[in-house]
Amino acid sequence: MDITALRPPAEDGPWPPMTHLPPLTSAGLRGATTWTGLTYAQVPGFRPMVLDLHVPQQDQPAPVVMWVHGGGWAEGDRRLTPLQWGQQRMFQALIDAGIAVATPDHRLVGEVAPDDMVRDLIAAVRYLRHYADELALDPDRLAVWGDSAGAHLAALAGLAGSAARPDPHFLGRLGVGSGRTDVAAIVWWYGASDLSALPDLTESLWRGVDPDARGWLAMAYSPVTHVSADSPPMLIMHGDADSMSPLDQAKRLHAAAQDVGAESRLVIVPGAEHVFLGADIEQQWQVVTDFLREVFAL
Repeated sequence: MDITALRPPAEDGPWPPMTHLPPLTSAGLRGATTWTGLTYAQVPGFRPMVLDLHVPQQDQPAPVVMWVHGGGWAEGDRRLTPLQWGQQRMFQALIDAGIAVATPDHRLVGEVAPDDMVRDLIAAVRYLRHYADELALDPDRLAVWGDSAGAHLAALAGLAGSAARPDPHFLGRLGVGSGRTDVAAIVWWYGASDLSALPDLTESLWRGVDPDARGWLAMAYSPVTHVSADSPPMLIMHGDADSMSPLDQAKRLHAAAQDVGAESRLVIVPGAEHVFLGADIEQQWQVVTDFLREVFAL
């Protein structure tokens, strides 16, 4: 089956658990050079950390956005967007706009806590910059974009990595191990921004950790904690009918940016459920594409 033919196991109503995927092939993206399974970090005791990369075929180095998949910190796949959207369509839209897209896998909550997931993404950022010449990328125009759990992780990596004095604890030394970790922009879609308001989630992310320590971790690993006046511009988008991720999380992140004078745009999509079900998904992609083209001066 070509990956573009992949569909949800049930169009309406509750989905049965997905225990596997059928054999998938891919013809690649139109007008792009594609690398699959680039090993951006090798972590002893774990599977290799890999990413896919699609780069527009053009004369000049391309800006790049790193897409971080959702899945409740517990599942997900670098190759896939939410199944209702149709596969490869969003990536193709970025290529058509002249923007490369990198899609990393990262470790999941059955393997590590969110701290290491963030370090995985930092390693992916460093890898893309380290090999920018070989990959035909512009190292100065690199953004991050995540949905749901991926929004939480992408925002943490982008904000912590772009701090005036980044905390080495957040960055880690995986993969390339050194180099710039800043990003040009952050796109946050219907995720978590303030874990202190989500105690059940915090408990599931740090199982067995003392409650007092969990409280500190919830603060330390909340994007709202890391927003500063010189944070990269953020585009924050959330549906007002989302039953999985509270709209309040988007408002908290936007308010944190406003409080310190950071650039932030809040877009609330009327009638949209999680993954923007009930809204025109292509319209939401266009909002992001326009934002990135503005940031990248395309």
